Amino acid sequence: MNFLIKLEDAINSLLEKLLEKLKGFTPAFVFEFLILLKHLPSFIKKKIQSYMPRLRIMGLKFVGYIEHYTTMIRGALMSVIMYLRSEEFKKANKKDLLLAPLRFAKFHPLKALSALFTFCIFAGAAAIIFQNTEKIVTGTRALRKPASSELAEEDKFIELKNHKFEVKLGGGGHGGGHGAAPAEEHEYELYLDVKIEALNEREKEFLEHMEEMLDDNLEALELPVVQLPLVPENQKLIEEFMVKSLNTDFKEIGHENPIKSIHLKQVLSSRPVYYRQAERMMKVEDISLQLFLEDTHRNRQVWIDFSVLASNRNVILYLKEHEVELKDHLSTNVEPVIPQLPVEEEGRMIIKDKMRLEIDQFLEKNKIEGKVLEIYLDYLMAS
Repeated sequence: MNFLIKLEDAINSLLEKLLEKLKGFTPAFVFEFLILLKHLPSFIKKKIQSYMPRLRIMGLKFVGYIEHYTTMIRGALMSVIMYLRSEEFKKANKKDLLLAPLRFAKFHPLKALSALFTFCIFAGAAAIIFQNTEKIVTGTRALRKPASSELAEEDKFIELKNHKFEVKLGGGGHGGGHGAAPAEEHEYELYLDVKIEALNEREKEFLEHMEEMLDDNLEALELPVVQLPLVPENQKLIEEFMVKSLNTDFKEIGHENPIKSIHLKQVLSSRPVYYRQAERMMKVEDISLQLFLEDTHRNRQVWIDFSVLASNRNVILYLKEHEVELKDHLSTNVEPVIPQLPVEEEGRMIIKDKMRLEIDQFLEKNKIEGKVLEIYLDYLMAS
């Protein structure tokens, strides 16, 4: 059996190496083309949505102008038709009507020249405008932009505001000294403004297309945080670590070092994490979990007391009012566990995660807004 497992691992390792070699030999433009195909539908959709208000306004103007000028032309045509059908036109000398403009020009040359000159000016201006429409549109857009827009277009920075990171610190965590190693690590939420400088404008466009992958890779990083709040030396170390890790991730998909540098700014919370925390906690007692034992027919159980930290007080109020239903939900939905789980630290983490998941599902089923932030095991006893 062990031989088959080792053989399977060896085959998997060989396949992974072959895939890595294949990725290395594949040109970068192939990956860029695949990324373009992936994001093309959303890009087209965004472009269409951004132009929809403008298109709607242009459509309304188009319809309005057509109706307006159609009405004017219709009125002019109706007046001409009425004149042609009138007795005055029938009795009038047609030759005199055709020669009337020439006679007017002969007896009023100044007015005729003024009208002709005005018509030539308008016709020439219309011809010039028509020939230089593109230049006029480009210049108008440039005049409407703010003075700093040109600099903003030329920069190579992408900024992710208020990005959350999960970090682990030993002992108290906030500003600990350089003494002995702590006995236990605690998790904290660190919020950072991440300003990423791309190598060039082309790489900036690539990073913008890969923003989802960038977010996922940032969240997966285990930052080398020494203390909170961050000190300048530790912040510089984290920035260098981020640049190296993200460039390595992009290298695996055939893109060489798109990130030039990263600048971080810590966003400090106005309130401590323990603000009014006691009002968002409750204790649940006497929850029994079945033990999975193959070599005995007796019923074995583990009794657990734990505390719940919720995201808001409404969750705690609801759980206190429906504690019996909550216990019944946990007892019927948590599967039997193996005996090693309550003993080992990793096993207790699995139990806590399962409890948190089931309580969140209980809240969601009852349409209660909020979630469980943390589970603290207070008591464990096997029977």
